[in-house]
Amino acid sequence: MISLEQLVGKSQTVEVKIDESCLWNEDQEMSLFHFASTSGLCALLFHVAFNLIQPFLDENIVNVVVEANVRHLNPVKVGEVVAAGIRVVDVSGNRIKFRGIIMKGETKILEAEFVRCVVSRNYLRRLSVEKTS
Repeated sequence: MISLEQLVGKSQTVEVKIDESCLWNEDQEMSLFHFASTSGLCALLFHVAFNLIQPFLDENIVNVVVEANVRHLNPVKVGEVVAAGIRVVDVSGNRIKFRGIIMKGETKILEAEFVRCVVSRNYLRRLSVEKTS
């Protein structure tokens, strides 16, 4: 595993077609318009960040989202292609802070700041067992 501070400044942008897993379906009538949900769009950014930093971590370590501040600025529909970009802006201990943005052409769809925490897989396994006992 590298020193997490070396991640500061790393970035990644991917083009992704928004799929049905992002559908905003809380309101039956509105779901007919096929808009993407805020949580679905956040999941896209979170996934890009996971994929960016996980290769730098030991196989016994995983990174999980523990904090997020999101601004959903414009609607976008399921089936459209967007650019999802993230950048590591800070590292403090085992916490990695990101800024992310989703764009459709020149239109900003969503922007977010979020923190992923680096934790032991064994710790999460133990928690899972304790919660089921």
